[in-house]
Amino acid sequence: MQTLCSYLIESTALPPAEAHSRAVAVSGAVGEWLSQKGVKDPSQEMGTFRSLTDHSHGAYSRKVISGDKGSLEEVRLEELSKGRLTFTTTLYIVEADSRASVHATLSVKATTSVIAPVFTDPRCPSVIRKILGLYPDWMLGATAIGKGKALPIEGKDEAEILVAELRADNRTLPIVVVSTNEGQPVWPDLAKELAFDLTGLAIVITIDDEAAWTMTSELGKADSCYLGAVRLYWPVRTFPTGEKHIPNTVWTASSLLSNDHDGKGLLRFRATMRRAVMPIAALAVEPPPSIREIQNLASRKQLVDLEARADSNSEELQLARLFIEENEQLNAELDQTRNEIAKQSSRAEVAEYALSQIKAGHPLQPAAPAIEPDLSPQEGEVRFYKKTHSTPNHDVLVRVADCGHTKWQNASKAEKAKKGIEKLERMDNWKSIQHCGSCTGGGMWKVRW
Repeated sequence: MQTLCSYLIESTALPPAEAHSRAVAVSGAVGEWLSQKGVKDPSQEMGTFRSLTDHSHGAYSRKVISGDKGSLEEVRLEELSKGRLTFTTTLYIVEADSRASVHATLSVKATTSVIAPVFTDPRCPSVIRKILGLYPDWMLGATAIGKGKALPIEGKDEAEILVAELRADNRTLPIVVVSTNEGQPVWPDLAKELAFDLTGLAIVITIDDEAAWTMTSELGKADSCYLGAVRLYWPVRTFPTGEKHIPNTVWTASSLLSNDHDGKGLLRFRATMRRAVMPIAALAVEPPPSIREIQNLASRKQLVDLEARADSNSEELQLARLFIEENEQLNAELDQTRNEIAKQSSRAEVAEYALSQIKAGHPLQPAAPAIEPDLSPQEGEVRFYKKTHSTPNHDVLVRVADCGHTKWQNASKAEKAKKGIEKLERMDNWKSIQHCGSCTGGGMWKVRW
């Protein structure tokens, strides 16, 4: 079985009554989710169902443990996909230590032992959005999680607040910044869809032109985001030398639209972002220690109850003791292994970054900007452009790679496109302009200068 993603949603420093009411509310939301999946009576401890979401078969279980350390509800949902894979969503609802916590994992396993490539495209379970919608102050460490909606940042003052958040040492969530080109992103619903996909895992923010200029001034061009680009800022990394860096990855408007010849570029990019963030969360997000504590205390209470009604030397009692001891030992070893994996992954990331800087000739310096240089077209050069949106006077275009199609048509009447090219390149001395008859998802233009 492979863990595809992990989530942790918490609210701390709560009065006991408030922590209890939150746990009850979350349990109710989980029951509604099970009903929407096709479970007829979610109050039952276990059962099977026919899924209403993908018409497959599934099974579920619910178990509640209460004790001196708090209460714990474990919910497990298994669904068989069309690709003969079993997807399992596991949720732990914890009420302990003046806090309400929800830890969730999404995992997958094959139903047959065949060594062959397996395609998985995990999505955020809808129950996560349900839970985040219950209260406005859910947190992951020191960072507010939000409700899976993109946040607009406008102007210099708000941009400075964003930069401060990007640089904060205690930030626990990545931030995805979506910039605009003449007031619009590359795709109209880009930020909305990314926020939906990365609910509970990242903060998605849109910035206007003034905010983009402020970010460039504060962070430098190498770490900036503008002209329709999308940049993923991971939490701050501190190197052994004490130097701090914000690891990040950028997708320029040009690279995004160069992969959108069929109108499905947004779908592909959403999948790219999910694959970038979800595996990291699967490794980095740890369950609250209170889950293990409540489970261990419940196991030992069962042992005490068994001792009260059985001979202390009985074989049954000895097996129970052995099982509990081995289970606790294995859990401790698993935690230690996970921590070691995380350390090795961190070291590999630092080493990879340092190696890339050495190869570039400037060790431990910020990477060169991925934004394309603004170079004027040369005589005889052929460039390709893709339309992102229209204004009343001209089309807004972005320079892209060749789409590879051969159905180029003369475009003598494409006045708004011509004005857009002129505005972008600040030149109008082209020799020919042609339109691609195969590309979808916005006009594609071939210009010979």
